Amino acid sequence: MRLGILQAGEINPEMKAGLPSYRDMYDALFSSPDVELTYFQVMTNEFPDSVTACDAYIVTGSPAGVYDEFDWIPALMDFIRDAYNAGQQLVGICFGHQVIAEALGGKAEKSDKGWGVGVRTVAINDHGGLIPKDHDDISLLYMHQDQVVETPPGAEVLAGDSFCPIAAYKIGEQVLCMQGHPEFTPEVIAGILDFRRDVIGDDRVRQGHDSLKTPHQGKDVGQWFKTFFHSNKFFSTHS
Repeated sequence: MRLGILQAGEINPEMKAGLPSYRDMYDALFSSPDVELTYFQVMTNEFPDSVTACDAYIVTGSPAGVYDEFDWIPALMDFIRDAYNAGQQLVGICFGHQVIAEALGGKAEKSDKGWGVGVRTVAINDHGGLIPKDHDDISLLYMHQDQVVETPPGAEVLAGDSFCPIAAYKIGEQVLCMQGHPEFTPEVIAGILDFRRDVIGDDRVRQGHDSLKTPHQGKDVGQWFKTFFHSNKFFSTHS
């Protein structure tokens, strides 16, 4: 399977040395002999030549918000809509979760609840045919201030809580999005917390660091993504 990574961000080089890059983290999350990853630096306007260049796409996290006036964001939304209309599968993570919602008729905005950081546990509302039935909640690493506040038409909310009611959503067998970061490591979150302390605030940074002692289920979510991609009509012919 050819999986296109629409990379909308990168680990800031001014953060402490030794942290993995986005490529390192996605390579680890989707390490499999039947998955070939191709990266596109969409934040520098590098896009696939065609929506059919890959079998499915993941839109990554980003320091940008959907409301920011960068020329690559409308271009990314156009690509998302074209891919969706062509029947391609789409997965969104953090910013990807937000920009896919916005592109397909939902809404994302900066939340007045402030920053959601560290390991957070949200309730599963709908298993969506992907999440094992014995899971009542899911713990993931988070780093966000923006949230999806309205899902696109036809979407079902899979998980959420009072802080982030739309933490995950799904549109049929074609779109799967999550606010949390299954690809991140606790070390990455710790590095971002320290680097952005002045923006996030001491109390949230402290809470975020304390939460990193809690196990997270990033690897499990990576497997759920693979299950989702297996429903792709192209998987058996291109894997």
